Amino acid sequence: MSQFWKPGTERPQGRVVDDEEGGVLFLSGSHHSSSSRYGYASIDKQRQRLPVYKYRTAILYLVETHATTVVVGETGSGKTTQIPQVTILFFHSKFQFTSLTISTASQYLKEAGWAAGGRLIACTQPRRLAVQAVASRVAEEMGVKLGDEVGYTIRFEDVTRPVSISLYLCTQDVTVLKFLTDGVLLREMMDDPLLTKYSVIMVDEAHERSISTDILLGLLKKIQRRRPELRLIISSATIEAKSMSDFFRMRFSSALAMFKLKKRREPENRERGLQVEPAILSVEGRGFNVQINYAEEPVQDYVQAAVSTVLLIHEREPAGDVLVFLTGQDDIDAAAQLLTDEVQTSGKYSSGLVVLPLYSGLPRAEQELVFSPAPRGKRKVIISTNIAETSLTLEISDIENLVVAPISRASARQRAGRAGRVRPGKCYRLYTEEYFLNHMSNEGIPEIQRSNMVSCVIQLKALGIDNILGFDWPASPSAEAMIRALEVLYSLGVLDDDAKLTSPTGFQVAEIPLDPMVSKMIIASCQFGCSEEIITIAAVLSVQTIWISGRGIQKESDEAKLRFAAAEGDHVTFLNVYKGFHQSGKSSRWCHKNYVNYHAMRKVLEVREQLKRIAKRIGLVLKSCGSDIQVIRRAVTAGFFANACHLEAYSHNGKYKTLRGSQEVYIHPSSVLFRVNPKWVIYNSLVSTDRQYMRNVITIDPSWLLEAAPHFYQLQQSNPLR
Repeated sequence: MSQFWKPGTERPQGRVVDDEEGGVLFLSGSHHSSSSRYGYASIDKQRQRLPVYKYRTAILYLVETHATTVVVGETGSGKTTQIPQVTILFFHSKFQFTSLTISTASQYLKEAGWAAGGRLIACTQPRRLAVQAVASRVAEEMGVKLGDEVGYTIRFEDVTRPVSISLYLCTQDVTVLKFLTDGVLLREMMDDPLLTKYSVIMVDEAHERSISTDILLGLLKKIQRRRPELRLIISSATIEAKSMSDFFRMRFSSALAMFKLKKRREPENRERGLQVEPAILSVEGRGFNVQINYAEEPVQDYVQAAVSTVLLIHEREPAGDVLVFLTGQDDIDAAAQLLTDEVQTSGKYSSGLVVLPLYSGLPRAEQELVFSPAPRGKRKVIISTNIAETSLTLEISDIENLVVAPISRASARQRAGRAGRVRPGKCYRLYTEEYFLNHMSNEGIPEIQRSNMVSCVIQLKALGIDNILGFDWPASPSAEAMIRALEVLYSLGVLDDDAKLTSPTGFQVAEIPLDPMVSKMIIASCQFGCSEEIITIAAVLSVQTIWISGRGIQKESDEAKLRFAAAEGDHVTFLNVYKGFHQSGKSSRWCHKNYVNYHAMRKVLEVREQLKRIAKRIGLVLKSCGSDIQVIRRAVTAGFFANACHLEAYSHNGKYKTLRGSQEVYIHPSSVLFRVNPKWVIYNSLVSTDRQYMRNVITIDPSWLLEAAPHFYQLQQSNPLR
């Protein structure tokens, strides 16, 4: 019979061993499963085979006795799906791990006091797709409906059952285990700075070190000083456990003082044996052997090289699926089309390949296709991005853009591990072994040290963190990046002369879950009387693309785009598409006919409605400008004035220069203004390939820049505004 530790009781029988790195291992006896009587025998057997399964009692022990537990789990260990479930069992000792349903757990969770006031367990992920996939899997394992006891929250999508609603309806199906992105949990802090509704928070995939993850870790460390009872689990595949443990180590004197104060307030204090020293637990992976193959010579065209390698694998290797990593949607679409063309034109491969793209902008239904088994006699080829396109701030300018960056050796090993999850596999690296060993960095640079900090700064300001430069970061950003961010926010009217949020603009921008430039555009639209139109544009900008494109249909797609094209640029074109979609009765047939992504447009509708509700909540007045396009362009300028460019004199190749930094840029071929080359434009983002390309471009009058930000653009002899 498995034994689980009820909070506040004596530890389970067994032997506790300290390892050399300060971790703790709990050695327990064998375990017997009786889940078959619940109808979950198949899933239960899968769970028992996971390496993390035998550590479940150790995890309970560590979470009970330590404020912070760092779990280092190799790829395939099961940490992501199993640890949140194990943590629920933290709350009662009478049931076996394999037979406990989450509804039963939630009941005893409340009895044990950990769910008092509706508290729950959170598990964060850096990506939306991971949140959805893991939540679905855990709900399936627990035998519950997704959205009830197990749910998830991502930006603009909440699939949970809050405790207040459940109590009102007199139901016990309260969400007790919630999966969410790091960014969503950060936004929850704006309403609940101490995250009082959570008893345990697990930060998964911490090794990816996104901006949101690093901010979250810094804030959780602060929260834990105020809430010693809050348990943190930091989980990763490749994290440097010792450095993370050192980061969360608190001063014993201050921590113990807080515990004594809390004990005086709570006679039944569970924290009497709590250790503030973080614990480290290492869990081996379940990976099989993966044979690594390298390119003999550097490849010139990695997309074509990837396609050729897939075809070679399909020709020579036995049954098994193929996972290809590329840098972004454009390369993924190109590779998918090349493979599809090869399948259709060559009898050699017949129809044996099922090509499936996978990237964040793909509709959910299409993303889920990659998890379905391949049809009999077929081989799935999944062409994916691992966010290898990273957001970088160029040292030579104030521009934030997307560039293709080399991965680290740690990322390369992580990718190779995907091939050995269920059986031996092979990994084909499209670079030489010499490059891997001698030129590739060992670990990736944390995103916070290579990214624009504008959104980061406003999040911290909204949470009451005024001393941004003195904030306790796991890895500190550069002072230059912070100063640039403060300058942009000051220019947007979000910060005042004392670097505090302005009222109401600064607080309103912080409330809108979008890039601060988009948020300022929405706020400015109320002054120009075009908020209905600008909110529509903001909703379109929140999805990756509303167009269907690809090799073989480019001509038809471009012709369809021209039917909606506006001389003023992409933003007004988006309004034309939205109007047509709405007038069609939101028809999928209309979308297919016009090469518009139906699922993306449905998402635009959802986001638009949520933005309208947020706008009304923060006091913005919604109004339509009718056919007055100029006020729309002025509202866009009010938000994106920092991204203004002018056409170079006598330029015959469409070369523009940014007003700040004089960076050389070009209009992206996907823009309706490509080859039109208006004199003055503003863009939403830059993408770096062979050139710096502006995406989502709109024409402007340069005088609007001085109206929007006179302190950002000054009239100087060398300034083209003169």
